[in-house]
Amino acid sequence: MKKLVRNAVVATLLTVAGTTAVVASPAHALPYPKDNESITIVYYSDASKTVQVGMVVYGNCLDDFQYGIRTSYSTIHHTVCPGDL
Repeated sequence: MKKLVRNAVVATLLTVAGTTAVVASPAHALPYPKDNESITIVYYSDASKTVQVGMVVYGNCLDDFQYGIRTSYSTIHHTVCPGDL
């Protein structure tokens, strides 16, 4: 009987841990930049998108950097690299 209860508890804990891992995963993947562009993602504090709380820049035009925090409220901007002058 003890073994049955222990197995039920372990199975429940594994189910909860698996569900938590799925819920904590990001909502979307970051877009991949083309050869001649960089991606800028600006993160905001809420749905009104008036208070910026973070930013990520990566790709082929600008230096990669990030600051602040990532939230589910964001805008994505594509920057095309300037041509050779």
